Parts: sequence; C-alpha cells; structure tokens
Amino acid sequence: MTKRTSSLVALATLAGAAALVVSVAPGCSSSSTGSTVTPPAGTTTPQPRPTATASGTDKWFAVNGLKLGLTPKDSTKHDTNAWKDYGFDIDQRATSADDSKNGTNTCTRVPGSPSGMLTDGTNGIDNNFGGHIMQVISQLQSGAEDSVNKSLADGSFTLIMHLKNYTLADNGSVPGELYIGNDFGDPTGATKSAPTFTAADKWPIVPSSLKDGKTLAGGALLQFPTGYVSNGYWVSGDFGGTGTLNLNISISGADISLPIDSGIVTFKLSDGSNGTIAGAMGVQKLQDSLGPVAKKFGICPSSSTYQQVVTTLTQSADLTGGDSADHFNKVGTQCDAISIALGFTVKETGAPDTVHAPPGTPGPDQCDATDAGTDAASGG
Repeated sequence: MTKRTSSLVALATLAGAAALVVSVAPGCSSSSTGSTVTPPAGTTTPQPRPTATASGTDKWFAVNGLKLGLTPKDSTKHDTNAWKDYGFDIDQRATSADDSKNGTNTCTRVPGSPSGMLTDGTNGIDNNFGGHIMQVISQLQSGAEDSVNKSLADGSFTLIMHLKNYTLADNGSVPGELYIGNDFGDPTGATKSAPTFTAADKWPIVPSSLKDGKTLAGGALLQFPTGYVSNGYWVSGDFGGTGTLNLNISISGADISLPIDSGIVTFKLSDGSNGTIAGAMGVQKLQDSLGPVAKKFGICPSSSTYQQVVTTLTQSADLTGGDSADHFNKVGTQCDAISIALGFTVKETGAPDTVHAPPGTPGPDQCDATDAGTDAASGG
C-alpha cells in the first residue's frame, strides 16, 4: 500500500471515529433558546411547546441504539436514502435538486461540490452529515453503524438522559441533562458486562460529562433548562433558537469540541423511539476541532491528505452558519455549515451512582516544524 493510500485510510478512520462519537460523548453546552419559529406547512419540525404545565418526577434513560443515516429507522439493512428521514427542516425551505443546481432560494454551493449537494430529504429535512459524510465513511469503513451499536449492547458506552419533572402529559417545563456512561458492570474499568437496559442498570459516568468534572452531585455539564413534553415527545428546547449545543468528544484521550448551532434533542416518551439529535455545524469550526486530534494521530494539518479531507467536508456544506435569523440559509452567500442529524432510541435506566474515567491517554503531538506537510501516520 502506498504512503498516500495509507494516510488516506488513517485520516478516514479518524474522521469516521469523530463522526461516530459525536452522538456519544457530549460536553458543555448552553441550551438553544430564543423565539420559536413557525415553519410553513408540510415541513418537519419538533413538537411545539405546550402552554400547560404539570408536576412530575425524575426519570433516567439510556441510549440503546444509534442511527447515523445509513439504515432506516425500522431496519438494519443499509439504504443510501435512509438519511432523508433523520432530522428536521432546519432552514425551513424544501430544496429540490434543481434548486440546488441553480442556487434557487438557497445559499451558494461551495465550488467543486456536486450540483445536488443542497438537495433536502423528506419534507425538507436537512442532513448532509448522513447524506454525504456518512456515506463516504461507510464506503471506507463498512459496518460503521453496526460497530457503534455493538459497543452500546456490550456496555462500552451510552448516553444517559436525565429528565426532571417528567410527565407523559403535555408539560411546558421538563428540564433535562445529558451524561456519558461507559464500562457497564465494572466501575474499575477492568471488565464490563452487557447492560439489561432496564431500570435495574446503573451506568458508571465519565467525569468529562460532569459539571465539576468529578462528582455526580453537581449534575451534568450538558444542560437543557428549557426542555418540555409535547404530544408524547420530550424536546430539549425551542426549535430555531440561537444557542449552541457543544458536544465534547474524546478519541483515544484526545478531546474535540463540536459546536452545533441551534442544536436540539427529542424522543418519544412512551417507548423511547424516534429520537433525534439535529442542528448545523460550521465547517471552519469542525476543521478547527479536528486539527489537534489529527496531530495526535500523526496526521499533520498541512499535509495533502488532511487537506483532501478538509475539501470534502467543505464541499458538504449546505447551510450558512451563525445566523439563525436567516434559518442558517442566507441566499446568495456561500454555504459554510453542514446540517447534521442522528437517530437514537432509549430505554429507562437507573440513576447512576459511580464516576469512572475512561482508560487511555493521548499520544504526543507527532507534527512539528520539521515534518509539516508530511503524512506522519504512514511512517514517512
């Protein structure tokens, strides 16, 4: 295998790992707040905030399944169109293939990107992460989605959702918070066992998902203070808000912060189905977050291999970042953000009572002034 091919596979693996962990290792956040957007008829949005309030109780849920846009919600068979049903209509316009090609009522495609890059999914759903990035990753890493779900099933990790003032009835005030659970069954991390995904489970919690980084008493770092229940769904906050949902991910001990603008989380309470994490992520912010961890893997940001991946990410942009007033799609401006949507399911779990740091530490930075532009991962 040539040096360049080796490096491309290495960086594809890195990109794949980053993509897969986005939904499993969240960190600090400010919840999405701001005025609720009223979308046009026929578009896909979360359930609206109700006016009713009620008194409830605490409930804990663990993610037992993740969908990355590669398989339909009711199947495990690979389908290149599955991504179209994951997410929300973030920009509140249905972009057709012709609209994408001609730049009609949308941001301008990045030069060199395919003519259909801005084409939406079902009823205007925006999910270029699933529609383009995951499709490339799946070609380089077959079984990527299966691998993530195997790790959930064997107790390697999960997301723990804590809902406060939980009710099944409409309730305008149901705050939530999100933790990372790992190494189920053994707080020492020496061994793990398969979770039952019942209320009897107690997952060890990763310190990086805690507000104080040490104890459970302070709560989770990722908070959703404006969450609510509507029509049987829990929703993390108002759709179209101006906040950022920051997801901190860890790859072999190297941390990446992924800021998702107007990020939102929702799932059906009765059976834990139809969960969605969605939003828009600026391409430059994504590149900035991947740079340091790439260097830990010996893939230098100045190398041609890294730049090829940056080009791929850049050309996947379908929104404009940083301005929710334009619903992240400023007409005539070059697209510079990628829509993202992940599907998930949850089951009720027990309240955690243990903190456990994941094993492993990042290696030294393998890029310096002497090897800038060299694909260090290939040994050259």
